[in-house]
Amino acid sequence: MSGVLQVADLAGVEPSLVLTVPPEFEDENGHVNIRHYFDVHARAADRAFEALGVDDAYRDARGLSVFSIDHRIRYLDEVLVGQDMAVYVRFLTRSAKLVHGIQALFNATTGALANTFEFVEGHVSLEQRRTVPWPDDVAARIDAAIASGATWPPLPHEPGLGLR
Repeated sequence: MSGVLQVADLAGVEPSLVLTVPPEFEDENGHVNIRHYFDVHARAADRAFEALGVDDAYRDARGLSVFSIDHRIRYLDEVLVGQDMAVYVRFLTRSAKLVHGIQALFNATTGALANTFEFVEGHVSLEQRRTVPWPDDVAARIDAAIASGATWPPLPHEPGLGLR
């Protein structure tokens, strides 16, 4: 691996989301507008949580979900219309009610890391509208995801949000 993380460095890790950038994502500077990056990261997070079993059926059956608590996006390179994006989600730590993770969004066409998206999500009761502990089955799946993500090469920026 070179000093800068490339998409090839995550060979064997399944991206949460892959897409070709459509023309409507372009801004006046000729690259993807920041609002679209946020949407892409939200879609990748949805897929990552669905893989953990936190999906529509979970919300309907248990009345539980996740709410966003904190985000930080760091821009490192650009992505242009017609190029491919690949987003990888890594869970870093969890507490009884929160999970901290980071996403790496690559320009899959060039291989360059375009941005990182650090997040903290709270596990909530949709009835109480307050954070509640993770059920044991979901906590176990999060812990397994944290363990599997530990094999990733380091990202160029240390996570800074953490759990509070």
